[in-house]
Amino acid sequence: MKVLIATPYYHPRVGGLENYSAAIARGLRGRGWEVVVVCGDTRVREVTCESLDGYRVWRLPIWKIVSNTPLHPGWFGMVRRIIRTEQPDIVNAHTPVPYMVDMVTLAAGRVPVVVTYHAATLFKPGGGLLMRFLTLAYQVIQSVTLTRTRAIIAVSPYVKSTLSKRLADKTEVVPNAVSSVSTEHLSGGKGLVFVANLEPTHSWKGLDLILDSLAIARDEYGITPQLTIVGDGTDRSRYEQRVRELDVEHSVRFTGLLVGPERDQVVRQAAAQVVYPTTANDGTPTALLEGWAQGLPVIASAIGPMPALVDDHKTGVLVAPNNATALAAAIHEVLANPAEALAMGEAARKLVAQEYTWPRQVERTAQLLEALL
Repeated sequence: MKVLIATPYYHPRVGGLENYSAAIARGLRGRGWEVVVVCGDTRVREVTCESLDGYRVWRLPIWKIVSNTPLHPGWFGMVRRIIRTEQPDIVNAHTPVPYMVDMVTLAAGRVPVVVTYHAATLFKPGGGLLMRFLTLAYQVIQSVTLTRTRAIIAVSPYVKSTLSKRLADKTEVVPNAVSSVSTEHLSGGKGLVFVANLEPTHSWKGLDLILDSLAIARDEYGITPQLTIVGDGTDRSRYEQRVRELDVEHSVRFTGLLVGPERDQVVRQAAAQVVYPTTANDGTPTALLEGWAQGLPVIASAIGPMPALVDDHKTGVLVAPNNATALAAAIHEVLANPAEALAMGEAARKLVAQEYTWPRQVERTAQLLEALL
């Protein structure tokens, strides 16, 4: 069978949606499916096609990016020509980044479309009244798009619960996952690690509050937690300035972008990972699963999908969201009890090995797609 996977962005861009769609593409290809990918790409000025990992990737030019949403007025025609050329049996479109999924669903015609939905909310903090109005308007368009699809894949039970009840019967859960799980037991690392894109559009990841919590931990508990920040982006200089303002520069290290074994090695040197989003945007945080896969407990905000993912004081510690003081207290608790932290990390590692690996999710996805054909 032949599947066309449509996603706003794709490899080499790094992100939760990009990693998920790439893992599904590689996994289906490994099962003998013919796979084609369509994506937006800021590096191209016209439609291009390349071979990647044994399948074709069509890259479409991007005219403008608005709040992380790539746009081009010609995408409908471009996608329709690609679908006519490739003649897929089924289309798997990834969202909730608007526009690409809507153009693909329209262009697909009679080809069945399955949408993979990655986020629990479209709303982002700090967008202002105009962005809120545009988001509300797009929800109407999204509702029409999701109604037209044959099935929906939600990346967590929480994401499924946020969708309209009338879509529940055609929605299945296929969680985010990791490509590998460490087989080694940690002996106890030092400090904290935070992994995220440092672009302004990702400020909801909560790094500002995490930095504030370091200063609070120093002043309230007399500790100076070491924090390693893995990631890069145009907001990095702002965070570096914030570190200096808080007088915690001796406690904070920026590594830049790391991936694969290099990232895992840095993660394994920490005692705990901080995942502290300020909104429910992320349906199943990739960084959380990757930290768990290395045997690290998580200190997480109790927001969105987190309470359903993190078993409090079993695989991590849940903290009141948007509260740097509460976060500082949780950091102090975890770092002061290394044996408990190790036990939580080991429980998390076993959970990922059982429930959150890509072979398992590819199998689920394949079964769902095959059932529709």
